[in-house]
Amino acid sequence: MHKKIDLGILTGISYVTGLDYYNGINEYFMQNSKPIYSLNPNPSMVFASVDCDKYVKLLEERNFDKVSDHLMDGITKLVNSGCNYLAIASNTGHICYEKVKQKYPGLNIIHIADCIAWELKKKSYYNVGLVGTKPTMEEDYLIGRLQLHGINTTVPEHVTDRTKIYDIICNELSYNVFKDDSRKSIIEIIRNLMKNETKSCISGCTEIELLVKQTDIPNVELFPSAQIHIKYIADLLLGRLNISKIQP
Repeated sequence: MHKKIDLGILTGISYVTGLDYYNGINEYFMQNSKPIYSLNPNPSMVFASVDCDKYVKLLEERNFDKVSDHLMDGITKLVNSGCNYLAIASNTGHICYEKVKQKYPGLNIIHIADCIAWELKKKSYYNVGLVGTKPTMEEDYLIGRLQLHGINTTVPEHVTDRTKIYDIICNELSYNVFKDDSRKSIIEIIRNLMKNETKSCISGCTEIELLVKQTDIPNVELFPSAQIHIKYIADLLLGRLNISKIQP
């Protein structure tokens, strides 16, 4: 018998992603549950939002300890509200994962990389491309977690490409601004990643997948991190998922 799930979701990184998670989890839950009293059942969740401006400033300064401390403020609110499960609605936000585990060893975290890895392994993809924020492409918190599952990642080789993606995320997508030119730029970068015969790519930023859809680049199989994470979170809330089974 699984213990009761009181789920906390950390958001604000950006608000666009938080809305996507809230909508997606509720829609999937509603479609896959049997209503008792209502036609629109929805799960119990607690959200905490952090200041995205401060978060991005600390990221740009590469002050990752302070980034983690900033995110921990929101996570502490969730823990204090009684949450025993945590989902971080951001790839980059998982930069605080180790600090969370140290401070709250009993907190069950549904890690976005574990969810992505399981979807990749279902299709036997062990060598994949990855686009996301600069920290996600350049640091180890996501790439290293995927490696624990046997997944090898390739990121854009040129810093100009990585910077361009990051600028689009921070200056456009995080403000709910979606431009065709930016879509074309990211598609071109993904296509260049595929030159080493890689057939799939992780949309490793929850805003990117709102801009670049599978229909935009049909010859590459995209793995949209937020959509995958949302589905696994909903399955957890539906009692279908034991997160220890997907951990490395």
